[in-house]
Parts: sequence; structure tokens; C-alpha cells
Amino acid sequence: MWRVNTDKGSYAIKQLAPVIDLKSERIITKYELSETIAYRFAQQGIPAVSAIKKSGKHLHIIENTGYLVYPWAEGYTLARNEISETHALKIAEMIAKLHNINMSGLSEVPHVDIHSNDGIVEAIDRAVSCKCPFAKMLKENQSFILSMYDSYLAAVPLLLEDTVVTHGDLDQLNVLWDKSGQPILIDWESVRKLNPTREIVRTSLSWSGMDTKDVSLQIYTHMLRTYLESGRMLNINHVDAALYSLVGSAVNWILYNIKLACTSDIQGEKDTATEEINTSLMSMKRLEVLIPDLVKISMQK
Repeated sequence: MWRVNTDKGSYAIKQLAPVIDLKSERIITKYELSETIAYRFAQQGIPAVSAIKKSGKHLHIIENTGYLVYPWAEGYTLARNEISETHALKIAEMIAKLHNINMSGLSEVPHVDIHSNDGIVEAIDRAVSCKCPFAKMLKENQSFILSMYDSYLAAVPLLLEDTVVTHGDLDQLNVLWDKSGQPILIDWESVRKLNPTREIVRTSLSWSGMDTKDVSLQIYTHMLRTYLESGRMLNINHVDAALYSLVGSAVNWILYNIKLACTSDIQGEKDTATEEINTSLMSMKRLEVLIPDLVKISMQK
């Protein structure tokens, strides 16, 4: 990402990763659609930053490299230890606004990543054969991972019963904060149809510190309450499924990082993969302990 200043204004130029297949029409269409939907949300009053369209395209491919150009948005992201309840509640309000808009434009069936137990075991065995530093830990926890993933697979049909078009990845790094403390939503590449209960539950956990040692059940509770007070509803029948959807994401991320660790020649990438796998497994173990309390809290809203 670069900032470019011109006589017509300042812009952010985003270069796509070289692993993205820019010869794929499906991928190009996805980028174009995500930026179009971000623009449409902005027209509806959402503080969304969308790529500038030029000659009918948002994505520009130059010498086999993809670029997106955005108007420069002045703001900052929050580190995990900088998140306050005030920030979190503004995100809950924003999710409610996104869901209340009920945006159209995505007609396809929501995509769900599904892996077989054999595929998960095969990936773990590959980590063992590659002598990855995290391989022993994954092998020791293989039964736990498969059991949790089975619970996720059982939840998938419920998650598909109700969907809305939404941002899809309101992690702290995808939200800028302006000087008045208001959020600006960036990086719309994950825009898709999602179960609304899934998104508010997952995002509330993220902003409550799920990936840290200090999960704040108070922030989680207050984010759900704010979502309801903003005109939305929680589908009680989907709460358990929403929580187990985190398992699906964690396993996807573990499998991706196993592949990266086994194929990359760059030590920094291998180290990052190890760290991400450790964090994902830790989150799954923490989730198993918290699910009863989180379901109880959600039922009381």
C-alpha cells in the first residue's frame, strides 16, 4: 500500500499479492463486485471506502500485477490493547446498519468452506513429514480438532437459513478511526452473504478479545445489546451455530498455514505460519470452554 499525493488529491494504491490468480475471471469478477457493493453501501450512508472506477474497472492489471486505487482516508487502526468498549459498541451499531440496509446484488448461494476429516488428518500428517515446529502439537490435538470440526459441520445448514449481504470481515485491521473517533470501513474483499447472527456474534467476540488471554464477556454482552437496540434481532436458534462457525474459520486458517509452512522457502513466512496455527488452536480451546457461557448470555438478550 502506498500513499500518492497529486495536484488532484491524495490516493491509496493497493497492490494485490502475487499469489492471486489474475487470469481467473471469477477472481476478477469478485473484486469488481466487492468494490461496487462497497460503493453502494457508501451511497446508503455507510462510511465505506471503495476503489475508484476508471474506464469501467476498479481493478487494474499492469504487467500481471493487480492494483486498486482509493481516495485517501485519514485515520488509524487500533491495536488489540487499544480497543475500548466505546469502539466496540460503534462497531455493533455499524453492523446493525449494514444488516438493516438488506443490500441486494449477490445472487449466488453463500459459499461455505468444507473439509473432510481425512483431508484434515492428511494436512496434519504433511506437517509431521515436513517436520514443522507445530506438527507435534497438532498431532496431539488431532482428535480435539476433528471433534470441534464435526460440531461446525452440523451447524452449517442453520447458518444458511438466513443471510444478508455484508462486509464479512470487520476485524480491527479493517476499520479506520477518524480524528473524531468515528469508524471508516475498508477492505471489502470479503463482502458476501452471511448469516446476520453469525456476523454479530463473531465480530463481538473478536472485539471482545477472543484472540487474547483476556476475553471481555462484558464487551461481548454490550455489543449484542447495542445490536438489538439498533433495530436488529438475534436468531436464538442460530447462536450456537454462529459460535461454531469460528471453528470452521480456524480450521481453514490452520490448513492454509500448514500449506504455507510446507511450501515456503522464506523463514519469516514459516515463522508467521507457526504463530498463526498456535493462535488458532488456542482460540479453539478457549472457545470450547466459553461456548456454554456465551450461549447463555446470548439467550438472555
